[in-house]
Amino acid sequence: MPNPDDREAGFYWICIDGQEAEVAQWQIEWERWLVAGSTKPLSDERASRVIVLSDRLSAPAIPAFHSGG
Repeated sequence: MPNPDDREAGFYWICIDGQEAEVAQWQIEWERWLVAGSTKPLSDERASRVIVLSDRLSAPAIPAFHSGG
């Protein structure tokens, strides 16, 4: 299991207390989780119960836009 201190900044699938999986952003500057759609990071108490379910998520490929002409 990788050391959480070595985690790269970015988005990950996480689970808290066996709840439904959700996407959260690991913020290196704050050393905190920010759940997608939330304006505040997780409390230390909730963050201690996070289970990381994935590697860092990649940015989606966006097809190039071609104007017809």
